Amino acid sequence: RHIGLSDEPDVLKWYWTTSGAYSASSCYKALFFGACEDPHWKLTWRPWAPLRVKFFLWLALQDRCWTADRLARHGLPHD
Repeated sequence: RHIGLSDEPDVLKWYWTTSGAYSASSCYKALFFGACEDPHWKLTWRPWAPLRVKFFLWLALQDRCWTADRLARHGLPHD
C-alpha cells in the first residue's frame, strides 16, 4: 500500500463548526452530541432538596442503590 506525502503544512480543523475553528461552545455541544435526554433530569436536579437526597434519587433512577439484596449479592455485610 502506498501513502502519498505532500510538502504542504498540516492544517488543524475542528469538525464541529462550519468554519473549522474551535470554541468552548462547540466543544460543549460535541460532548453531548447523540446523547439521550433523561426525562427525569429536571425533577432530579432542580433545587428542591438537599444534594444528598438528589444524589440518592439519581442512583435510584439508574437502579444503582445499594439495597440489602444488592449488598448480599456482592457478599457485603448488611442489616
